[in-house]
Amino acid sequence: AMRWRLLLGNKPTLLQTFHASNIGHAGNIIVPARAGEAMRIVVLGRSEAVTYTEATSSFVVERLFEQLLRLLALVAAVAVGAGIELSPGTILGGVAVLVAAFAGIQWLVRRRERVLAHWPARFANLPRITEAGARRTLTDLLDNLTGVSEPKQLALVMGTSLLAWGCFWGFFYATLLALGDGFPAADRLAVSLGALALSPPSAPTQPGIFHASVVVPLAAVGFDEVALTAYAVLLHILEMVWMIGLAIVGLAQTGLSVGSMLQPDPAATDSQ
Repeated sequence: AMRWRLLLGNKPTLLQTFHASNIGHAGNIIVPARAGEAMRIVVLGRSEAVTYTEATSSFVVERLFEQLLRLLALVAAVAVGAGIELSPGTILGGVAVLVAAFAGIQWLVRRRERVLAHWPARFANLPRITEAGARRTLTDLLDNLTGVSEPKQLALVMGTSLLAWGCFWGFFYATLLALGDGFPAADRLAVSLGALALSPPSAPTQPGIFHASVVVPLAAVGFDEVALTAYAVLLHILEMVWMIGLAIVGLAQTGLSVGSMLQPDPAATDSQ
């Protein structure tokens, strides 16, 4: 929520991004196909703190940082001996993608006027997209990218990303401790980091998908399958309780309902 607010130029309040994020996470838990991502954009768009295009474009930038932290979690898991197979080529490929992404950000920011002059007309050739709507979306996206390209803003966004993933790893580790002797003390750091890397905070957590993402890879490298299954079930239950509970609070505070979020909003249509 702190990171999303930074990417939006601190226009929404922290509570607005907090409630929208919680509703989105709960949507990913309950509804397939990552429907929660659209839900949190709708929640923030209807708050009128930012436009729908601003919320959407900031989400695109946020995904870039999520992929960076996912890569760091994988490297950390391998470094402490989780046994996840991660070849040097895979690491270099991931780093290359991220470097290319940041290079692309710099390219777009430096050629802002040219992009706004030519790209909207090209996007207007796509179905249901107008040139004016494409220009608004690109303007908001470039505003977000410009902010991230500045060293101070980049440091703040990275800091909040590390804080979020660090806290989430703490949750994974504390949950593992609740199993007592299920895992030897020497394995706890590796297992918790491995589970974090394989099921990052933004992942959909439907039953079966979540459990398999945690159990199958770690069992394949030698950790106890029964203990891993218990761990995955406990993690999933706790995530459901907290995320759905926080989402209910968010819906009550924002005055929205699930039904209202599924209905078309004239403001969203106008911003297309």
